[in-house]
Amino acid sequence: MTDITKVQTIVILMFENRSFDHLLGHLSYGPYANGTSVDGLQDPLINPKYLNTYAGDAYYPFEMTDGTLASDLPHERDFVTTQLDWSDLKKAYLMDGFVEAYDRFTTATRTLQPYPMGFMVPASAWATSFLATNYAVCDRWFSPVPASTQPNRLMALTARTGIDFTKGLFPPLPGTFILDWLNDHKVRWRVYHCGISFFALLGKFELVLSDKFQPIDRLAVDVASESAATFPQVILIEPSYGDAPHIGSDLPNDNHPPLAIGPGERLLTQVYEALTTNAQRWAGTVFIVTYDEHGGFYDHGPPLPIPHSEPNNPYPPFTSTGLRVPTMVVSPLVASRTVYSQPLDHTSMLQFLAERFTPGTAYSSDVTIRQQAWIGSVSKVLNLDTPRVAIPTIPTPGAVTATLLQPVTNAPPTPMQQAFTDAAAAMVEQYPTETAQMYPELVHWELTRPRGVQPTPTP
Repeated sequence: MTDITKVQTIVILMFENRSFDHLLGHLSYGPYANGTSVDGLQDPLINPKYLNTYAGDAYYPFEMTDGTLASDLPHERDFVTTQLDWSDLKKAYLMDGFVEAYDRFTTATRTLQPYPMGFMVPASAWATSFLATNYAVCDRWFSPVPASTQPNRLMALTARTGIDFTKGLFPPLPGTFILDWLNDHKVRWRVYHCGISFFALLGKFELVLSDKFQPIDRLAVDVASESAATFPQVILIEPSYGDAPHIGSDLPNDNHPPLAIGPGERLLTQVYEALTTNAQRWAGTVFIVTYDEHGGFYDHGPPLPIPHSEPNNPYPPFTSTGLRVPTMVVSPLVASRTVYSQPLDHTSMLQFLAERFTPGTAYSSDVTIRQQAWIGSVSKVLNLDTPRVAIPTIPTPGAVTATLLQPVTNAPPTPMQQAFTDAAAAMVEQYPTETAQMYPELVHWELTRPRGVQPTPTP
Protein backbone atom coordinates (compact mmCIF):
# COMPACT_ATOMS: atom_id res chain seq x y z
CA MET A 1 0.00 0.00 0.00
CA THR A 2 1.17 3.52 -0.81
CA ASP A 3 2.59 5.71 1.96
CA ILE A 4 -0.45 8.00 2.30
CA THR A 5 1.55 10.83 3.82
CA LYS A 6 2.40 11.51 0.17
CA VAL A 7 -1.26 12.47 -0.33
CA GLN A 8 -1.54 16.24 0.05
CA THR A 9 -5.01 16.82 -1.38
CA ILE A 10 -8.13 14.63 -1.47
CA VAL A 11 -10.81 15.67 -3.98
CA ILE A 12 -14.33 14.20 -3.99
CA LEU A 13 -16.93 14.53 -6.75
CA MET A 14 -20.23 12.72 -6.19
CA PHE A 15 -22.66 12.61 -9.13
CA GLU A 16 -26.28 11.43 -9.04
CA ASN A 17 -28.13 8.23 -9.81
CA ARG A 18 -26.33 5.83 -12.15
CA SER A 19 -25.40 2.17 -11.62
CA PHE A 20 -22.05 0.52 -12.28
CA ASP A 21 -23.26 -1.62 -15.18
CA HIS A 22 -25.09 1.35 -16.69
CA LEU A 23 -22.01 3.58 -16.83
CA LEU A 24 -18.98 1.25 -16.65
CA GLY A 25 -20.34 -2.17 -17.59
CA HIS A 26 -18.98 -1.66 -21.12
CA LEU A 27 -15.39 -1.99 -19.84
CA SER A 28 -15.71 -5.78 -20.07
CA TYR A 29 -18.15 -6.00 -22.97
CA GLY A 30 -17.38 -6.92 -26.58
CA PRO A 31 -15.67 -4.24 -28.66
CA TYR A 32 -15.42 -1.84 -25.69
CA ALA A 33 -13.60 -4.18 -23.30
CA ASN A 34 -10.36 -2.66 -22.02
CA GLY A 35 -8.58 -5.93 -21.24
CA THR A 36 -8.85 -5.71 -17.47
CA SER A 37 -10.59 -8.04 -15.00
CA VAL A 38 -13.36 -5.53 -14.25
CA ASP A 39 -16.70 -7.16 -13.36
CA GLY A 40 -18.96 -5.51 -15.90
CA LEU A 41 -21.21 -6.83 -18.65
CA GLN A 42 -20.10 -9.65 -20.94
CA ASP A 43 -21.13 -11.22 -24.22
CA PRO A 44 -23.74 -12.39 -24.86
CA LEU A 45 -26.11 -9.85 -23.40
CA ILE A 46 -28.90 -12.36 -23.85
CA ASN A 47 -27.64 -14.24 -20.82
CA PRO A 48 -29.81 -15.86 -18.13
CA LYS A 49 -27.86 -14.07 -15.38
CA TYR A 50 -28.95 -10.70 -16.80
CA LEU A 51 -32.57 -11.69 -17.45
CA ASN A 52 -35.37 -9.51 -16.12
CA THR A 53 -38.84 -10.84 -16.80
CA TYR A 54 -42.07 -8.94 -16.45
CA ALA A 55 -45.61 -9.59 -17.67
CA GLY A 56 -44.40 -12.52 -19.75
CA ASP A 57 -41.65 -10.61 -21.57
CA ALA A 58 -37.87 -11.02 -21.30
CA TYR A 59 -35.56 -8.02 -20.93
CA TYR A 60 -31.77 -7.85 -21.23
CA PRO A 61 -29.15 -5.08 -21.15
CA PHE A 62 -28.74 -3.08 -24.35
CA GLU A 63 -26.45 -0.35 -25.67
CA MET A 64 -27.93 3.04 -24.98
CA THR A 65 -27.12 6.37 -26.63
CA ASP A 66 -26.83 9.33 -24.28
CA GLY A 67 -29.64 11.83 -24.32
CA THR A 68 -32.41 13.35 -22.27
CA LEU A 69 -34.79 10.66 -21.02
CA ALA A 70 -38.55 10.94 -20.97
CA SER A 71 -38.68 10.50 -17.20
CA ASP A 72 -36.78 9.71 -14.04
CA LEU A 73 -36.38 6.10 -12.89
CA PRO A 74 -37.64 4.71 -9.57
CA HIS A 75 -35.10 4.49 -6.76
CA GLU A 76 -36.86 4.93 -3.43
CA ARG A 77 -36.56 2.14 -0.89
CA ASP A 78 -39.69 0.19 -1.85
CA PHE A 79 -38.73 0.22 -5.54
CA VAL A 80 -35.18 -0.87 -4.73
CA THR A 81 -36.61 -3.82 -2.81
CA THR A 82 -38.47 -4.84 -5.98
CA GLN A 83 -35.35 -4.38 -8.12
CA LEU A 84 -33.16 -6.54 -5.85
CA ASP A 85 -35.82 -9.28 -5.53
CA TRP A 86 -34.63 -11.28 -2.54
CA SER A 87 -35.36 -15.04 -2.82
CA ASP A 88 -35.93 -16.88 0.44
CA LEU A 89 -35.59 -20.15 -1.47
CA LYS A 90 -32.20 -19.35 -3.00
CA LYS A 91 -31.03 -17.11 -0.15
CA ALA A 92 -29.87 -14.60 -2.73
CA TYR A 93 -30.83 -11.39 -4.50
CA LEU A 94 -32.05 -12.27 -7.99
CA MET A 95 -31.44 -8.74 -9.40
CA ASP A 96 -34.36 -9.14 -11.80
CA GLY A 97 -37.00 -6.63 -10.75
CA PHE A 98 -35.77 -3.50 -12.50
CA VAL A 99 -38.30 -3.55 -15.34
CA GLU A 100 -41.14 -4.38 -12.98
CA ALA A 101 -40.27 -1.45 -10.72
CA TYR A 102 -40.01 0.88 -13.70
CA ASP A 103 -43.35 -0.23 -15.12
CA ARG A 104 -45.02 0.39 -11.75
CA PHE A 105 -43.41 3.83 -11.60
CA THR A 106 -43.92 5.20 -15.11
CA THR A 107 -46.86 5.75 -17.41
CA ALA A 108 -44.67 5.27 -20.50
CA THR A 109 -45.70 2.69 -23.06
CA ARG A 110 -43.85 -0.57 -22.42
CA THR A 111 -40.93 -1.34 -24.74
CA LEU A 112 -38.44 -4.19 -24.97
CA GLN A 113 -35.68 -1.66 -24.33
CA PRO A 114 -36.79 0.16 -21.15
CA TYR A 115 -34.41 2.70 -19.65
CA PRO A 116 -33.34 0.63 -16.61
CA MET A 117 -31.69 -2.00 -18.83
CA GLY A 118 -29.69 0.43 -20.98
CA PHE A 119 -25.94 0.95 -20.61
CA MET A 120 -23.59 3.60 -21.94
CA VAL A 121 -20.68 3.02 -24.29
CA PRO A 122 -17.44 5.06 -24.48
CA ALA A 123 -18.79 7.46 -27.10
CA SER A 124 -21.32 8.66 -24.52
CA ALA A 125 -19.31 8.25 -21.31
CA TRP A 126 -16.00 9.34 -22.83
CA ALA A 127 -14.44 10.98 -19.77
CA THR A 128 -15.60 8.31 -17.33
CA SER A 129 -14.43 5.47 -19.57
CA PHE A 130 -11.07 7.13 -20.22
CA LEU A 131 -10.31 7.80 -16.55
CA ALA A 132 -11.45 4.31 -15.52
CA THR A 133 -8.97 2.78 -17.94
CA ASN A 134 -6.08 5.16 -17.25
CA TYR A 135 -6.40 5.11 -13.47
CA ALA A 136 -8.34 2.86 -11.04
CA VAL A 137 -11.90 1.60 -11.24
CA CYS A 138 -13.57 0.15 -8.14
CA ASP A 139 -16.02 -2.52 -9.24
CA ARG A 140 -17.30 -3.34 -5.75
CA TRP A 141 -18.09 0.14 -4.49
CA PHE A 142 -21.67 0.15 -3.21
CA SER A 143 -24.06 2.84 -2.14
CA PRO A 144 -24.28 2.30 1.63
CA VAL A 145 -28.03 1.62 1.86
CA PRO A 146 -30.65 0.34 -0.64
CA ALA A 147 -32.50 3.63 -0.87
CA SER A 148 -32.47 6.96 -2.69
CA THR A 149 -30.37 10.13 -2.82
CA GLN A 150 -30.74 11.72 0.59
CA PRO A 151 -30.19 8.61 2.75
CA ASN A 152 -27.04 7.73 0.80
CA ARG A 153 -25.67 11.27 0.76
CA LEU A 154 -26.17 11.43 4.52
CA MET A 155 -24.16 8.22 4.82
CA ALA A 156 -21.40 9.82 2.76
CA LEU A 157 -21.40 12.91 4.98
CA THR A 158 -21.81 11.30 8.42
CA ALA A 159 -21.88 7.45 8.12
CA ARG A 160 -25.43 7.71 9.47
CA THR A 161 -28.85 8.44 8.05
CA GLY A 162 -31.90 9.50 10.00
CA ILE A 163 -34.18 8.85 7.01
CA ASP A 164 -34.79 6.00 4.58
CA PHE A 165 -36.31 8.00 1.72
CA THR A 166 -35.76 11.35 0.03
CA LYS A 167 -37.85 14.11 1.59
CA GLY A 168 -37.61 17.88 1.87
CA LEU A 169 -35.02 19.74 3.89
CA PHE A 170 -32.92 17.50 6.07
CA PRO A 171 -33.67 16.87 9.72
CA PRO A 172 -30.82 17.56 12.19
CA LEU A 173 -27.74 15.71 11.00
CA PRO A 174 -26.95 12.43 12.72
CA GLY A 175 -23.37 11.32 13.29
CA THR A 176 -20.18 13.29 12.69
CA PHE A 177 -20.65 15.75 9.81
CA ILE A 178 -17.65 15.79 7.47
CA LEU A 179 -17.19 19.58 7.47
CA ASP A 180 -17.36 19.72 11.27
CA TRP A 181 -14.82 16.89 11.45
CA LEU A 182 -12.45 18.73 9.13
CA ASN A 183 -12.78 21.92 11.15
CA ASP A 184 -12.29 20.09 14.46
CA HIS A 185 -9.06 18.54 13.18
CA LYS A 186 -7.84 21.74 11.51
CA VAL A 187 -7.87 20.24 8.03
CA ARG A 188 -8.10 22.90 5.33
CA TRP A 189 -11.11 22.37 3.08
CA ARG A 190 -13.07 24.08 0.34
CA VAL A 191 -16.17 23.41 -1.74
CA TYR A 192 -16.19 24.30 -5.45
CA HIS A 193 -19.73 24.40 -6.78
CA CYS A 194 -21.44 24.75 -10.15
CA GLY A 195 -24.81 25.91 -8.81
CA ILE A 196 -26.62 25.92 -5.48
CA SER A 197 -24.79 23.59 -3.15
CA PHE A 198 -26.41 20.46 -1.76
CA PHE A 199 -25.20 21.67 1.65
CA ALA A 200 -27.92 24.32 1.54
CA LEU A 201 -30.40 21.48 2.06
CA LEU A 202 -28.74 20.83 5.40
CA GLY A 203 -29.54 24.34 6.58
CA LYS A 204 -25.82 25.19 6.59
CA PHE A 205 -26.42 28.65 5.13
CA GLU A 206 -23.55 30.33 6.97
CA LEU A 207 -21.12 27.85 5.43
CA VAL A 208 -22.66 27.95 1.96
CA LEU A 209 -22.40 31.76 1.97
CA SER A 210 -18.81 31.80 3.28
CA ASP A 211 -15.55 32.02 1.36
CA LYS A 212 -15.13 28.27 1.93
CA PHE A 213 -17.52 27.90 -1.03
CA GLN A 214 -16.18 29.04 -4.38
CA PRO A 215 -17.52 28.83 -7.96
CA ILE A 216 -16.17 25.92 -9.99
CA ASP A 217 -14.31 28.22 -12.40
CA ARG A 218 -11.99 29.22 -9.52
CA LEU A 219 -10.64 25.67 -9.20
CA ALA A 220 -8.10 25.79 -12.04
CA VAL A 221 -6.83 29.21 -10.93
CA ASP A 222 -6.37 28.08 -7.33
CA VAL A 223 -4.69 24.81 -8.27
CA ALA A 224 -2.26 26.62 -10.54
CA SER A 225 -1.26 29.47 -8.26
CA GLU A 226 -2.43 29.26 -4.63
CA SER A 227 0.26 28.82 -2.00
CA ALA A 228 0.71 25.49 -0.24
CA ALA A 229 0.02 27.19 3.09
CA THR A 230 -3.58 28.02 2.16
CA PHE A 231 -4.47 25.50 -0.54
CA PRO A 232 -7.15 23.10 0.72
CA GLN A 233 -6.25 19.59 1.84
CA VAL A 234 -9.78 18.38 1.09
CA ILE A 235 -11.86 19.62 -1.85
CA LEU A 236 -15.52 18.77 -2.42
CA ILE A 237 -16.86 19.34 -5.94
CA GLU A 238 -20.57 20.13 -6.20
CA PRO A 239 -22.29 19.76 -9.59
CA SER A 240 -25.27 21.84 -10.60
CA TYR A 241 -28.22 19.77 -9.45
CA GLY A 242 -31.06 19.18 -11.85
CA ASP A 243 -33.65 19.68 -9.12
CA ALA A 244 -32.29 23.08 -8.07
CA PRO A 245 -33.27 26.50 -9.44
CA HIS A 246 -31.28 27.45 -12.55
CA ILE A 247 -30.77 31.01 -13.71
CA GLY A 248 -28.95 32.37 -16.74
CA SER A 249 -26.16 30.17 -18.11
CA ASP A 250 -26.29 27.66 -15.25
CA LEU A 251 -27.29 24.26 -16.64
CA PRO A 252 -27.56 21.05 -14.63
CA ASN A 253 -24.68 18.57 -14.84
CA ASP A 254 -25.30 16.17 -11.93
CA ASN A 255 -26.29 13.27 -14.26
CA HIS A 256 -29.60 12.72 -12.45
CA PRO A 257 -32.10 11.21 -14.91
CA PRO A 258 -33.84 12.34 -16.99
CA LEU A 259 -30.80 14.51 -17.72
CA ALA A 260 -28.23 13.37 -20.26
CA ILE A 261 -24.74 12.62 -18.91
CA GLY A 262 -22.89 14.74 -21.49
CA PRO A 263 -22.79 17.87 -19.28
CA GLY A 264 -21.57 15.72 -16.37
CA GLU A 265 -18.80 14.33 -18.56
CA ARG A 266 -17.84 17.92 -19.37
CA LEU A 267 -17.70 18.73 -15.65
CA LEU A 268 -15.57 15.65 -14.98
CA THR A 269 -13.19 16.75 -17.73
CA GLN A 270 -13.06 20.31 -16.39
CA VAL A 271 -12.19 19.15 -12.87
CA TYR A 272 -9.54 16.69 -14.06
CA GLU A 273 -7.92 19.29 -16.30
CA ALA A 274 -7.96 21.84 -13.47
CA LEU A 275 -6.35 19.42 -11.01
CA THR A 276 -3.59 18.52 -13.47
CA THR A 277 -2.59 22.09 -14.38
CA ASN A 278 0.02 22.03 -11.62
CA ALA A 279 2.14 18.87 -12.03
CA GLN A 280 3.80 19.22 -8.63
CA ARG A 281 0.47 19.58 -6.85
CA TRP A 282 -1.07 16.77 -8.91
CA ALA A 283 1.66 14.39 -7.72
CA GLY A 284 0.08 14.45 -4.25
CA THR A 285 -3.59 14.47 -5.28
CA VAL A 286 -6.21 11.72 -5.01
CA PHE A 287 -9.41 12.48 -6.96
CA ILE A 288 -12.39 10.25 -6.08
CA VAL A 289 -15.33 10.17 -8.52
CA THR A 290 -18.44 8.32 -7.42
CA TYR A 291 -22.27 8.35 -7.48
CA ASP A 292 -24.70 8.61 -4.59
CA GLU A 293 -26.82 5.61 -5.66
CA HIS A 294 -27.85 3.56 -8.69
CA GLY A 295 -30.88 5.64 -9.65
CA GLY A 296 -33.03 2.69 -10.78
CA PHE A 297 -30.62 1.42 -13.47
CA TYR A 298 -29.84 -2.28 -13.73
CA ASP A 299 -26.76 -3.83 -12.18
CA HIS A 300 -26.01 -7.54 -12.10
CA GLY A 301 -23.90 -7.40 -8.92
CA PRO A 302 -25.89 -8.22 -5.75
CA PRO A 303 -25.53 -5.93 -2.73
CA LEU A 304 -23.40 -6.82 0.27
CA PRO A 305 -25.18 -8.41 3.25
CA ILE A 306 -24.16 -5.54 5.53
CA PRO A 307 -27.03 -4.29 7.71
CA HIS A 308 -27.56 -0.73 8.85
CA SER A 309 -29.87 0.55 11.56
CA GLU A 310 -30.20 3.73 13.57
CA PRO A 311 -30.65 4.25 17.32
CA ASN A 312 -34.31 3.94 18.33
CA ASN A 313 -35.07 2.45 14.90
CA PRO A 314 -36.84 5.40 13.24
CA TYR A 315 -37.41 3.12 10.24
CA PRO A 316 -37.04 -0.64 9.59
CA PRO A 317 -33.37 -1.64 9.57
CA PHE A 318 -31.63 -2.10 6.24
CA THR A 319 -30.39 -5.65 5.69
CA SER A 320 -27.91 -4.91 2.91
CA THR A 321 -26.00 -2.19 1.14
CA GLY A 322 -27.38 -0.55 -1.94
CA LEU A 323 -26.25 -1.44 -5.45
CA ARG A 324 -22.85 -0.94 -7.07
CA VAL A 325 -22.17 2.58 -8.30
CA PRO A 326 -19.53 3.78 -10.81
CA THR A 327 -16.42 4.82 -8.89
CA MET A 328 -12.92 5.76 -9.97
CA VAL A 329 -9.83 6.73 -8.01
CA VAL A 330 -7.90 9.11 -10.25
CA SER A 331 -4.38 9.80 -9.04
CA PRO A 332 -0.74 9.50 -10.08
CA LEU A 333 -0.48 7.15 -7.08
CA VAL A 334 -2.43 4.40 -8.89
CA ALA A 335 -1.27 2.38 -11.86
CA SER A 336 -3.08 2.55 -15.17
CA ARG A 337 -5.81 -0.08 -15.63
CA THR A 338 -6.07 -0.81 -11.93
CA VAL A 339 -9.19 -2.75 -10.94
CA TYR A 340 -9.91 -2.81 -7.22
CA SER A 341 -12.47 -5.46 -6.28
CA GLN A 342 -12.64 -5.42 -2.48
CA PRO A 343 -15.78 -4.03 -0.77
CA LEU A 344 -16.02 -0.24 -0.54
CA ASP A 345 -18.82 2.26 0.01
CA HIS A 346 -19.18 5.99 0.65
CA THR A 347 -17.84 5.64 4.20
CA SER A 348 -14.57 4.44 2.64
CA MET A 349 -13.87 8.12 1.97
CA LEU A 350 -14.35 8.98 5.64
CA GLN A 351 -11.99 6.15 6.59
CA PHE A 352 -9.43 7.60 4.19
CA LEU A 353 -9.72 11.08 5.69
CA ALA A 354 -9.03 9.73 9.18
CA GLU A 355 -6.09 7.59 8.01
CA ARG A 356 -4.51 10.58 6.34
CA PHE A 357 -5.20 13.38 8.81
CA THR A 358 -5.71 11.66 12.20
CA PRO A 359 -3.63 8.47 11.89
CA GLY A 360 -4.41 6.02 14.67
CA THR A 361 -7.73 7.73 15.48
CA ALA A 362 -10.91 6.61 13.74
CA TYR A 363 -13.20 9.07 12.01
CA SER A 364 -16.12 8.01 14.21
CA SER A 365 -17.64 4.92 15.82
CA ASP A 366 -20.17 4.82 12.97
CA VAL A 367 -17.39 4.55 10.39
CA THR A 368 -15.68 1.90 12.52
CA ILE A 369 -18.86 -0.21 12.39
CA ARG A 370 -18.69 -0.17 8.59
CA GLN A 371 -15.00 -0.98 8.70
CA GLN A 372 -15.65 -3.97 10.98
CA ALA A 373 -18.22 -5.15 8.43
CA TRP A 374 -15.36 -5.39 5.86
CA ILE A 375 -15.87 -2.06 4.16
CA GLY A 376 -12.35 -0.93 3.27
CA SER A 377 -10.69 2.44 2.82
CA VAL A 378 -9.88 4.31 -0.38
CA SER A 379 -6.24 4.10 0.72
CA LYS A 380 -6.27 0.41 -0.26
CA VAL A 381 -6.74 1.39 -3.91
CA LEU A 382 -3.48 3.35 -4.06
CA ASN A 383 -0.71 1.06 -5.33
CA LEU A 384 2.29 3.18 -6.36
CA ASP A 385 5.08 4.44 -4.13
CA THR A 386 6.35 6.89 -6.74
CA PRO A 387 3.81 9.16 -8.46
CA ARG A 388 3.43 8.72 -12.20
CA VAL A 389 4.94 11.62 -14.11
CA ALA A 390 2.97 11.39 -17.36
CA ILE A 391 -0.53 12.88 -17.18
CA PRO A 392 -2.98 11.25 -19.62
CA THR A 393 -5.13 13.71 -21.55
CA ILE A 394 -8.85 13.14 -21.94
CA PRO A 395 -9.73 13.13 -25.66
CA THR A 396 -11.95 15.94 -26.87
CA PRO A 397 -15.46 14.61 -27.57
CA GLY A 398 -17.92 15.78 -30.12
CA ALA A 399 -20.62 18.32 -29.38
CA VAL A 400 -22.48 17.96 -26.11
CA THR A 401 -26.02 19.18 -25.76
CA ALA A 402 -26.99 20.49 -22.34
CA THR A 403 -30.69 20.81 -21.74
CA LEU A 404 -32.52 22.55 -18.93
CA LEU A 405 -35.65 20.52 -18.47
CA GLN A 406 -38.79 22.53 -18.00
CA PRO A 407 -41.10 21.43 -15.20
CA VAL A 408 -44.27 19.69 -16.26
CA THR A 409 -47.17 22.08 -16.03
CA ASN A 410 -49.12 21.63 -12.78
CA ALA A 411 -46.98 18.65 -11.80
CA PRO A 412 -46.27 18.51 -8.06
CA PRO A 413 -42.61 19.08 -7.19
CA THR A 414 -40.46 16.09 -6.38
CA PRO A 415 -39.11 15.97 -2.80
CA MET A 416 -35.69 17.13 -4.00
CA GLN A 417 -37.18 19.99 -6.04
CA GLN A 418 -39.14 21.06 -2.98
CA ALA A 419 -36.06 20.82 -0.79
CA PHE A 420 -34.00 23.04 -3.10
CA THR A 421 -36.89 25.52 -3.38
CA ASP A 422 -37.20 25.69 0.40
CA ALA A 423 -33.44 26.11 0.86
CA ALA A 424 -33.11 28.81 -1.80
CA ALA A 425 -36.08 30.78 -0.48
CA ALA A 426 -34.75 30.53 3.08
CA MET A 427 -31.32 31.80 2.04
CA VAL A 428 -32.85 34.83 0.33
CA GLU A 429 -35.08 35.55 3.32
CA GLN A 430 -32.58 34.95 6.13
CA TYR A 431 -29.38 36.22 4.49
CA PRO A 432 -30.49 38.72 1.83
CA THR A 433 -27.23 40.69 1.65
CA GLU A 434 -24.90 37.69 1.64
CA THR A 435 -27.07 35.83 -0.85
CA ALA A 436 -27.23 38.84 -3.17
CA GLN A 437 -23.44 39.06 -3.12
CA MET A 438 -22.71 35.37 -3.68
CA TYR A 439 -25.80 34.18 -5.57
CA PRO A 440 -27.35 37.27 -7.20
CA GLU A 441 -29.24 34.97 -9.54
CA LEU A 442 -31.11 33.55 -6.55
CA VAL A 443 -32.52 36.94 -5.64
CA HIS A 444 -33.71 37.30 -9.23
CA TRP A 445 -35.09 33.75 -9.13
CA GLU A 446 -37.06 34.43 -5.94
CA LEU A 447 -38.61 37.54 -7.48
CA THR A 448 -39.45 36.02 -10.86
CA ARG A 449 -39.79 32.27 -10.38
CA PRO A 450 -42.98 30.47 -11.42
CA ARG A 451 -45.16 29.99 -8.37
CA GLY A 452 -46.01 26.34 -9.10
CA VAL A 453 -43.41 25.23 -6.56
CA GLN A 454 -43.98 27.18 -3.37
CA PRO A 455 -41.63 27.14 -0.41
CA THR A 456 -42.94 25.01 2.41
CA PRO A 457 -44.44 27.36 5.01
CA THR A 458 -42.33 27.79 8.13
CA PRO A 459 -44.19 26.48 11.19
